[in-house]
Amino acid sequence: MQRKFQLIYRYLLHKQHTKLVCCIFIFLFLTHNLLAQSPQNELIRTDLTKESFLITPEITLDTNWQFYWNALIEPGNFAGHAQSKNKLLDNWTTFKLSETENLPPLGYATYRIAFSLPKERPQVSLYIPAAYASSKTWINGRLVSEIGRVGTTKTETLHRRFSQILPLNTDETNFEVVIQVANFYHNKGGIDKAPIVSTTEHLQNIKSKRVIADMIYIGSLSFIGIFFLLFFLFYWNKDRAVLYFAILCLALAYMSLSDRYAPFAEIFESVSWVLLTKIEYAFLFMAGASASLFFYTIFSSFVPDLYRKIIIYSFISLVGLMVILPAPYFTKFVFPFLILLAINLLYVLFIIIKAITSKRHESILLLMSTLLASFIFYAHIYIFLGANGNAIIYVNFGYILVFLLLSMLLMTRFSNSFRELEKAKVLALEQKREISEKSKELSNVNSELKENLRQLKAYNAELNSFNHIVSHDLKAPLVAMHSLVSFIEEDLEIPINKEANNHFDALKGRISKMYALINGLLEYSKIAQGKKSKETFSFNDLLREIINIVDPEKKHTIHLPEKDNELHTSKIELEHVFLNLINNAIKHCDKEKVIIHISFSKTSYKYMFSIRDNGPGIDSKYHAKIFEMFYQLNETKESEGTGIGLTIVKKIVSGNHGAISIDSKEKIGTTITFSWKI
Repeated sequence: MQRKFQLIYRYLLHKQHTKLVCCIFIFLFLTHNLLAQSPQNELIRTDLTKESFLITPEITLDTNWQFYWNALIEPGNFAGHAQSKNKLLDNWTTFKLSETENLPPLGYATYRIAFSLPKERPQVSLYIPAAYASSKTWINGRLVSEIGRVGTTKTETLHRRFSQILPLNTDETNFEVVIQVANFYHNKGGIDKAPIVSTTEHLQNIKSKRVIADMIYIGSLSFIGIFFLLFFLFYWNKDRAVLYFAILCLALAYMSLSDRYAPFAEIFESVSWVLLTKIEYAFLFMAGASASLFFYTIFSSFVPDLYRKIIIYSFISLVGLMVILPAPYFTKFVFPFLILLAINLLYVLFIIIKAITSKRHESILLLMSTLLASFIFYAHIYIFLGANGNAIIYVNFGYILVFLLLSMLLMTRFSNSFRELEKAKVLALEQKREISEKSKELSNVNSELKENLRQLKAYNAELNSFNHIVSHDLKAPLVAMHSLVSFIEEDLEIPINKEANNHFDALKGRISKMYALINGLLEYSKIAQGKKSKETFSFNDLLREIINIVDPEKKHTIHLPEKDNELHTSKIELEHVFLNLINNAIKHCDKEKVIIHISFSKTSYKYMFSIRDNGPGIDSKYHAKIFEMFYQLNETKESEGTGIGLTIVKKIVSGNHGAISIDSKEKIGTTITFSWKI
């Protein structure tokens, strides 16, 4: 029987097809074993011993994670799904999609890890930091939490971000954690901070301390911000630094509350997380802008106005781009904003040091606050974070101390302003007393002025009456004398010689001149006392009326302005001025035909008039004298004038807040220019 089996075995080995079947069977068997042992399905288990908890209170799960991109896999369904290599945990945009390309920020993925705990252990929990963004967590196949709603599209996903503490079953030692994450709004994606395994007591203790520290920090900033906002609105709106400081405190308080607790996401369950994030970013940019404007207001004498404009325009640009741009692009503005903030901080330190050298007391408090805030921020990020459970309390109290120092700075500014106000108040009271005394003096002076005015009116009335009486008493004898001389000439029966006839003519001329002098004096007196009444009239029509009086026979050439103008002033006074000037130009002209040019111009507050003639001209040494009363250039022609006409003209022009001037040379002609207030 044995020999028969040997013969069959040898026969099969010598057959070629039998060899082929055996090879295929062996290949399939090996392939099955290799696939069963392949890393594609192998879950490397991290063994956490009891000694691990003695070495450190927190064990970070940052290795041996399986990552499945664009797959939402539930426990028990990982067979057949391709995974990436085990990676150190980070947001998935750092993972390689290919040799030259990383994974995009928007998408969804599944994380998986396994670890073991000793049977003898205290109560242990798993702390999972907030992921980007929605997440769903299983432990050993049981769904234990869902934050937001995980989906494969933006419309299916409800974005939410919260950290969580998940207790681990004390009866189990092996744990498999599966976390699904979906992100369609941020430039980061997935889990960027490693979960932590620690005792439940330790994690709850840290959470309690953080909540207490946050509530103290947020409550203190909110109180300080509301206090200074109300202080600015109702008591001291002269210092805008108070307003900027209030906005800074309230913006930081809202950012801390929204980032760590997101109360509005809890209250409004269906509100868009993108909208909440944009509001949070707006408050972030507002905090940076208000801090910069706060600094500018305090050191405005050291900082150019261009700095303020740059801050305002930068803030408006950032907020505008954030509102316009969709996710995830608007989330990328945080990094450039922080760079600008760092550059701005260096400039602030430079200006503060410059202000200290100028002995500005506010700069010392601001420098202390800035340096302390920089140190606390650095310690918070690089030294204390996660090293000590009480560190967050110390850090938050440090920030509160910074804002208290800044509050002290504002109250110092307020107290300085208040002291200045008190000094101004005392000075105002002293000035009020002085004004009261001066008022009494002015009252006495006013009474004296009223009495003087009353007496002056009485004197003017008496003077006016005197002028009429004197003029009547003087003019009546002159008229009688003139008539008497004429009667004598008529009654003489003997023919008189030429010399006697000349004496009679001279006597009548002197009487006529005396009569004209009395009329001129009366006219001058009337102008000094007369009341002005303004009216609107045509300038060229006025000139035509004057020409008809002085040149009724049209012997002379008088050029009017080419363009007629309407004037609003005292027509009687202006008529008197032009009547005198045109009459003088005609009367004193040495040419056979008089040529006169009249021009007009207007400015915003005065009229300008000019009269140019072709007369004999006036030597420059007489330009001022001709406006003196009774002054005449040619005294031999006694009957031609009284020397009062130009004096009256100057008085009328001066009474209308104008000035008169002469431009003339002998034998060339004369130009008289005068202004007249509108």
